[in-house]
Amino acid sequence: MAELDVVRHLTEPEAAAFNRMLSVIRRKTQRNKLRTSYFDSKKRLDKIGFSIPPHMKDFEVAIGWASKAVKVPARRIRPDGFTLGRKSSMLAEVEEVFEDNYFAAIERMAIEASLQHSVAFVFVTPGDVDRGEPEIVVAARTALEATAEVDSRTNRVTMALEVVGRWEVLLYLPGETFRVEYLKDGWMVTKRYVGIDKRVTCTPYVWGRSLERPFGYSRITRPLMGYIDNGCRTMLRQETNAEFYGAPQRALLGAEEEHFTDADGKRISPLDALIGGVWALPNTRDEETGDLVKPTLQQLQQATFQPHGEMLKGIGLMVSSETSIPVGYLGIVQDNPSSADAIRANEADLISVVEAELPSIGMSRVDLVRNVLAVKYGVWTPSMEAELRGLTAHFRDPGTTSKAAQADAGLKFTQTFPDADPEVAMEVYGLEKRQIERMNAYRAKKEAGIKLSALVAAAKSSPAPVFSQPGVTQEV
Repeated sequence: MAELDVVRHLTEPEAAAFNRMLSVIRRKTQRNKLRTSYFDSKKRLDKIGFSIPPHMKDFEVAIGWASKAVKVPARRIRPDGFTLGRKSSMLAEVEEVFEDNYFAAIERMAIEASLQHSVAFVFVTPGDVDRGEPEIVVAARTALEATAEVDSRTNRVTMALEVVGRWEVLLYLPGETFRVEYLKDGWMVTKRYVGIDKRVTCTPYVWGRSLERPFGYSRITRPLMGYIDNGCRTMLRQETNAEFYGAPQRALLGAEEEHFTDADGKRISPLDALIGGVWALPNTRDEETGDLVKPTLQQLQQATFQPHGEMLKGIGLMVSSETSIPVGYLGIVQDNPSSADAIRANEADLISVVEAELPSIGMSRVDLVRNVLAVKYGVWTPSMEAELRGLTAHFRDPGTTSKAAQADAGLKFTQTFPDADPEVAMEVYGLEKRQIERMNAYRAKKEAGIKLSALVAAAKSSPAPVFSQPGVTQEV
């Protein structure tokens, strides 16, 4: 990427795009930070709504339901390479890039961030090899740090904004990128980078994409945040109840004030009275009737924890309904252990939610492939587009399938379709993309060895040719 030093003001179209996208980031910041605080379990109750002891006002309680709502489905999204109906050298280069551990980690973070904030952005730029950078630099940004504008008809990014510092951003436009910094004269362009002609190398990863919300919906919804607050209040009530439960309440009937004063007339502390002679008080005489009154000590019945536990369980069931996560994942233990079939039935809603989002994520992955190749070659041509037409992103099964069930499905497939493509059969057996590639390489090597052995055997079995020299008579 050619780098040009330039200090100038933004043009009117550039300034309009810059201000429009920067205002989107700032307008969404408060809500996105709130979701982040719930995700990190750092959100504290704004209003408790009931009386608690003064020393418990700073009591911090956290429930990790927001993190569960994001991480559980994110772990079920398992990218597994790409397929193309024909051989392509470009596909081999793509798989080499995507199989790198660093790139896989970046994509994993982008997928998780999209569930947290509804969208994440992956930027692809050429690296400076002379400075030790890789040939292609891939960076993922959350909705707190980036945004983009997408053509609703072509679903392609037309411009993007990446915040790299408090007073420094990158403005991506088709064919060029500007480094914009806040100087004494306002926002100024300080550098210009030549990019890919008519292309913006930014890919949004979107969760819950819809016509009304092209950048999707967050998994940390408003109902979920309300349920988390309710759960925290329930746990705080339970903790308050435990404070009183730890100090049993007693009532002393028929006692006089003199029973709680020492010989000097000073008041005895309640703790000393509780552990001291209060257990053996002398009888007193009623001033009106003259009858003897025997002091009696009674212990008040403590409140049970059961209502708080039942309420927390009810809130957990509502969280399970909101997030499609099995209730057992939320820390609510069922009475009887679940069987394998029951586990799969409980996960059915979660799996259907994840499977519904795989086409959207697959579309983002294919677009990211195009951006990676465009940056690698420095250009994106119609012939490159045509060569990758039909490229499909693959994912492993998001369900919890046992090895035995997977093997049984593969066996039935091969028995039903004995002449089917072996690679498809291996996919049905549940092998990963890398395992399939290793199997194909081994099979090709083995077939080559068999052919070579056959050629050597054929050469040994055939008789050697007899050549006669001129003037020499051979007798048989």
